[in-house]
Amino acid sequence: MVGCFWLLAGCSQSNATSERATPTDEPLHVRILETFQLSDADAWIFRTPELWTVADEQGRRYLQMHEPPARPMLPGIRRPQEYAIYAPYEFRSFSLSCFVRVDRDPATKARDAVIIFGRQDDTHLYYVHLSGLSDGVHNTIIRVDGQTRQRILPDNFHPAPVMTDREWHKVDVLRNADTGLIQVYVDAYDEATARPYFEVTDRTYEWGHLALGSFDDFASFAQIRIEGEARKPATPPTADRAAPASQPESATAAPKRIQ
Repeated sequence: MVGCFWLLAGCSQSNATSERATPTDEPLHVRILETFQLSDADAWIFRTPELWTVADEQGRRYLQMHEPPARPMLPGIRRPQEYAIYAPYEFRSFSLSCFVRVDRDPATKARDAVIIFGRQDDTHLYYVHLSGLSDGVHNTIIRVDGQTRQRILPDNFHPAPVMTDREWHKVDVLRNADTGLIQVYVDAYDEATARPYFEVTDRTYEWGHLALGSFDDFASFAQIRIEGEARKPATPPTADRAAPASQPESATAAPKRIQ
């Protein structure tokens, strides 16, 4: 299993991988640093592209869901409504590190961001739910199995909420597919003293795509680092595309691809 917190020394700041894969069934070890400096229309797939943009703040470029979806929830089992799928690879054992921010007024307790992994399709996936509210379905890890969603943390475990402000939070997700161990760290900068915010064991989905998103909030993601066991998907992932909606006036200039 890769280490909890690592730096990619010498890795260029682009959305290119440091180890390019060729189409093969053999697993690869990849190290990825995504800072949205270069255009790559194939790297990310969105359910509703016009809701997403790449923004810049004091030199930090980041992926942002700048408009929440103004439409009914997806039919079927309740699950994240909007997310960006990292398309080039499926992952097995991996570590993902990124900075996450939710820009909605902190008075909205259920404000959220999600990190998806093990994604098979739109209704088979795990997601880490980071919220300003902590209960049975907020601020937890959920497994969606097509017909139901299941909280896979202990029922009596409700840690203090993390998304209670408009600040950037460092989030690390570690997955060991051999043992099933899933660990999530929040704002942990010292590996020697860090304790997991979430920790659970589940082996339902072995391989799957990674994705970033939210149910219905202004979620932002920056400086995304991924290292681990990867493979090229047999077919490109697809998102459950929404029907075209009227575009909010404030978002008429939003790009439909990463820029």
